[in-house]
Amino acid sequence: MKIKVKYANSVARISTQIELEIDPEDQVSRIKEKVEEQSGVPPQQQRLIHSGRQMQDDKTAAEVGVKPGDVLHLVLALRGGR
Repeated sequence: MKIKVKYANSVARISTQIELEIDPEDQVSRIKEKVEEQSGVPPQQQRLIHSGRQMQDDKTAAEVGVKPGDVLHLVLALRGGR
C-alpha cells in the first residue's frame, strides 16, 4: 500500500513529502529503513507519528492502524547535550 511521510527540511526550510510502498505487515522499524533510503535520516533519529501518536518500532503498520493513503509525520529525535 502507498503512504506518505511528511517532514520538515530544515536546510531548505520547507516541508518535504515522500511516498512509500509498504506492506501492512511491515514493522515500523522497516518503515523507518525505507524512510532513510529516501530522506537520508537514520532510523535512530526518526520518530514516526500516526494520528497524533508515536509509532513503536516493534509494531506492524496494521497494528498501529496505518491504511493506504495515510500520511505519517516524521519528527527528528533531538540528541541530548551534556
